[in-house]
Amino acid sequence: MRLMLVPCLAFPQAPRPIVLAGLMVLIAGGCATAPPPTEQMASAKAAVDSAAVDGAPAYAPTETRLATDKLAAAQKAVVAKDYVLAKQLAEESQLDAQLAVRKMQTAKSSKAADEARKAASPGGTQ
Repeated sequence: MRLMLVPCLAFPQAPRPIVLAGLMVLIAGGCATAPPPTEQMASAKAAVDSAAVDGAPAYAPTETRLATDKLAAAQKAVVAKDYVLAKQLAEESQLDAQLAVRKMQTAKSSKAADEARKAASPGGTQ
């Protein structure tokens, strides 16, 4: 089998310094780090603290523990300057704390509804 060579189209060549400068910009941009997740860390800490104060550990201990553990891991990631991981963990911590609060609210509402039903029943306490 014979290979045919096709002549290449002629493209104007860019000056070498411009090409090198462009490559350096691309490389430098790839090395840039994410900024510290200050806002996410503050929001996560507030959510975890609020859940603890509101009594979520009694009603949702697993979610509360997960939120606390992820916040601690996020704080370690900040110290290690792994800001991408820290942001992810802080966001997960906040969501876990919010879930713990929702579970606590649901449990308290169910308990109040049960008590109201008992009080309203013919043999209930008044």
